[in-house]
Amino acid sequence: MLYTNLYDGQQTERDYERSAQTDSASTLPNVKDPEATFASITRQDYMDYMDNFRGFEEKLLGLTNDDSLRQRASADQKKQNEIAMQVQQRNAERYGGAGLSNAQRQEQQKSMQRGGQLGLVNTSNNARVQQRQINNALINELIGIGQGVNQSSMAGLGDASAMASQRAAAYSNAKAQHHSNMVGLGGAIIGAALGI
Repeated sequence: MLYTNLYDGQQTERDYERSAQTDSASTLPNVKDPEATFASITRQDYMDYMDNFRGFEEKLLGLTNDDSLRQRASADQKKQNEIAMQVQQRNAERYGGAGLSNAQRQEQQKSMQRGGQLGLVNTSNNARVQQRQINNALINELIGIGQGVNQSSMAGLGDASAMASQRAAAYSNAKAQHHSNMVGLGGAIIGAALGI
């Protein structure tokens, strides 16, 4: 980087950057066919999109039907039910059933199983609702991205259409002006020839 004083006849960093920008702008190639160049740039943008982003978009689209949250919640609840049953069994073995009859112990096991199944259903339903909200949010984001791309594409097409009609109007005006000039020149030549 250049930090020398301008009074010493040397370039400062800012002057150096300006000259570098000017040099890079002046070395741009001349474009002989703007439509072909624009088509090439557009094609390259599309290829970049396909190479860099399309796979990611397809992966996101695949996630809109994801059910992993519910599956994990169900697996976690089953594990919790299993742990609760083991705790109950250990307590019964440790304390000898605490004076409960066989019918009372069976009822306690049934109650534990019912509670476990209700917990599993509740957890699964809550996870399903949460998963649906996550999936819908993802779909909404993807739709927003698609609409943004569509709007910018339509704006570009509208601009291109407007420029094409401006070119056609300019050509038509230039052609009419040329015709008018030729008629005026012919009239002047004939008037000059008759005036001699």
